[in-house]
Amino acid sequence: MTASLVLLAASLTVLAPPASAAVAPSATTKVPLQPAISFPNGGSAVEGGQLAVRFHANGDPKVASFRYSVDNTSLGSEVLAGSDGTANVTIDVGSVSGERPVHAVAVDRHGRRSSMTQATFTVSVIWDLRGQALDMTTWLPVAGATIRLEPAGIEMITGPDGYFQFDVDPGLYTLTGTYAGPPSLSGSSQQLEIDGQGLWLDLYLFPDSAS
Repeated sequence: MTASLVLLAASLTVLAPPASAAVAPSATTKVPLQPAISFPNGGSAVEGGQLAVRFHANGDPKVASFRYSVDNTSLGSEVLAGSDGTANVTIDVGSVSGERPVHAVAVDRHGRRSSMTQATFTVSVIWDLRGQALDMTTWLPVAGATIRLEPAGIEMITGPDGYFQFDVDPGLYTLTGTYAGPPSLSGSSQQLEIDGQGLWLDLYLFPDSAS
């Protein structure tokens, strides 16, 4: 029996895998660090204004640029990083009020991107209530109409395009409009709630029965 075991062991051949089949150690591709976003002049602006935004590489020397976008994650704009790893841009905030997001990623010289960072700024309205006086019979703007806001007791005259605007505290208000004519026109709104976020109203003026 011992002879049989020796013969069996002698017939076994151990095959080593070819060199091409050896598993190479995996190399980890290092993407840039996630950038920081700050607002050097403060994180608020008025509608129609501009806002300064700064991107920072957080000490990552690989960062060559930053890709960014406002209100969405398209990252359609790009700015080069300076020697200190920062970049500054000025954005037009437009007329959308409230909290608004900025998104950004850091990009190295090989085009590799970091994870996305988001920061939020606030756009405030200049005028709380804006609108246009319109002639209900012609649908045309009414220039020179007197628009009165109650209970604030404030009134103004509409401009060439029938526009009016009021800057008031949040609360419940009613608008009335009159136009001497000819023909004479008048109209009023339902009760309005102004909440500080801005409100637009078309105020329709109807012909007076006596005109």
